[in-house]
Amino acid sequence: MAISRKHLISRRTIVKTSAFGAVFLFLSTWKCKPSTNSEVVARGIQCQFLDPDAQELFAHLGEAVLFNFLPKEPLEKEKVINEVILGIDSYLYTLPIHTQEEILEAIQFLNLRFVRWYLFGTGSHWELTDRNVVIKTLNQWKMSYISLFRSIFFLLQSMITIGYFESSYSWKHVGYPGPKHALGLRHG
Repeated sequence: MAISRKHLISRRTIVKTSAFGAVFLFLSTWKCKPSTNSEVVARGIQCQFLDPDAQELFAHLGEAVLFNFLPKEPLEKEKVINEVILGIDSYLYTLPIHTQEEILEAIQFLNLRFVRWYLFGTGSHWELTDRNVVIKTLNQWKMSYISLFRSIFFLLQSMITIGYFESSYSWKHVGYPGPKHALGLRHG
């Protein structure tokens, strides 16, 4: 045989890996149920796609990704984060159903206590996660040799930055006067 035995994967390894993957797949989709209500009220905002758990996920990931751009005053910071969540919600709501379902599964997977504990250091609630640990984990995903982690990082980063920079409410925090200043147009 031309292939050395040490490079072959045993059946036992394949079965173990498959079983482990099946357990994680089951856990990630365990609570995934289609919403019968098109509007969910959480954090004082109305979302068409994101449920309260997903809103909390994006609130805390958004705070970690955007901490340099956010205002220092807590109420103003909360308003900006809520605008980011609304921007993410409107973006996700326009995607095709099959893409929405995949993103929902990923969000639900990240909200599992075990996954949150393993990746971000706390299994209880997003409020108890250390921002530095979240930033470190996201940076590891960005530089990972595993393309799935890189894809998840860039998806989360893109959604958060789209939610932030598309909102005219956050423009004043980065010193952007709006397109009417640059183009002489009125922004609606």
